[in-house]
Amino acid sequence: MKRKKRPEQHIDESWLLPYADMLTLVLALFIVMFAMAKVDEGKFEEFRDQFGVIFSGTGSGGDSIIGSVIDFGEHSGAVPQDEDELEETTMEKEVAKENKLAQKMEDQQMVEVSEKLKEELKALGLSGDTNVSLRSDGLHINLDSNILFQPGEAQINAQAKKSLDSLSSHLKNMNQEVVVAGHTDTIAINPPYKSNWELSAARAISVMDYLIAQKVINRNRISIQAYGDTKPHATNQTEKGRAKNRRVEITIKKVYQ
Repeated sequence: MKRKKRPEQHIDESWLLPYADMLTLVLALFIVMFAMAKVDEGKFEEFRDQFGVIFSGTGSGGDSIIGSVIDFGEHSGAVPQDEDELEETTMEKEVAKENKLAQKMEDQQMVEVSEKLKEELKALGLSGDTNVSLRSDGLHINLDSNILFQPGEAQINAQAKKSLDSLSSHLKNMNQEVVVAGHTDTIAINPPYKSNWELSAARAISVMDYLIAQKVINRNRISIQAYGDTKPHATNQTEKGRAKNRRVEITIKKVYQ
């Protein structure tokens, strides 16, 4: 007996249309995102209008599906800045540029003064009792106390004046702050000073007063420090070491570090 042929069944493929539309939208979304990262503002607007036409079917991108999914904005992704912000940024750049130039000029000045001081102190026969060095905070001029003071005293002598006068012409041309620091060895001090702290302070003050009196440094930009025997340069177990520790150090402080 012949079997009856079943009527052919047609598979419902109506779901393919919305699926294809969804894939198209996803593809369009990735294309637009790629365009946002790669093109300029003019091309951006072209993409927006064209995809608006394609997906709205109205000939205008204003009500397009793409427009509802992504807010394109009015620029190519740059963060907007108002005039005040732009002006402030420009001023900051200018200040940084000026500071860099000022720092370079100050460093050059320090190097020149350092070399001239070394030459002059050497010519005066004081190179063995002095040391001039450039450090990160400024120019350091170290003067051993034996060319400035008698043992246990804080009154500057004739040799001290000669040594300080050799610095004057160079220091007068500098506008940085100056610090005069006094140092001693560990040997106990006799009256009138109660301690090495007082002696180191008195010696620093004597040097400061002389520089101010000679109008080498304005009193508004000079100060003193007293360290006593707390910052030795050498050992205090030998006379040679103690002589190195008895000193006055003048520091020309850098403005730009």
